[in-house]
Amino acid sequence: MLMMFQQLVQVCQVMVIISFSSSITSLASLLPPGEVAALRQIGKTLNEDGRVSLNLGDRCESGKNVTITRYPPTRGMTSTISCNCSIGDDKFCHITSFELKDYDLSGRLPPDLANLTYVRKISLTANRLSGNIPGYLGNFTALNYLILSSNKLVGTLPEALAQIKDLGDFRVSDNNLNGTVPKFIGSWTQLRRLGLCATGLQGPVPSAIFLLEKLNDLKISDTPGPEFRLPIVPKNMKFLVLRNINLNGTIPEEAWSVEKTL
Repeated sequence: MLMMFQQLVQVCQVMVIISFSSSITSLASLLPPGEVAALRQIGKTLNEDGRVSLNLGDRCESGKNVTITRYPPTRGMTSTISCNCSIGDDKFCHITSFELKDYDLSGRLPPDLANLTYVRKISLTANRLSGNIPGYLGNFTALNYLILSSNKLVGTLPEALAQIKDLGDFRVSDNNLNGTVPKFIGSWTQLRRLGLCATGLQGPVPSAIFLLEKLNDLKISDTPGPEFRLPIVPKNMKFLVLRNINLNGTIPEEAWSVEKTL
């Protein structure tokens, strides 16, 4: 059966059963032991208040949907835990996506996420997560999406995030961060979407951000600081929000050609 999985090129879905108490032994034959242990511990962390049930009791099979249960349910909650059996140089499948949106989760970001080293997407938006954004996220060098909006996160954006070279979507809007908008965001050359609305960060916004050629969705608001000029609007821009960030000077002509501005 395992050889059949290796021959198929697919992104597999982890089946999540309702009862957290069930074992995840069947995953152990497909995922590395470290990832199995990490998922088990993340499940316990998320289930501290007894409202969220995370059980990874099925195989990493193509076509299986992810369901993570919360009691009582919240409107709009979305979950995806995906794995891929065609990456890596070993015989294992690996978790590549971890998404829990609008689950009303509290506490800090689970430290055991650090052991899911093949993850390419992390989305924990619209919860009540607190504490600092951990520096270990910078170790996910293959990460394409990091979405932590609408939580209660504090502290600065860690410098370690600069190590993520292929990040295409970064959103931390609606948090309680401090410090300034870091310059390293301007080095993310693959960035397509950036959300920095009401983050708690201070300006000015580094000019290098506006020079990112692939950026087509930029939303920054409520970022006080010294006045600065808008140097340019990326030519591929489709969505642009620049509100209450202390801009001065003339708005570049290309700003008026953006499909949607607010």
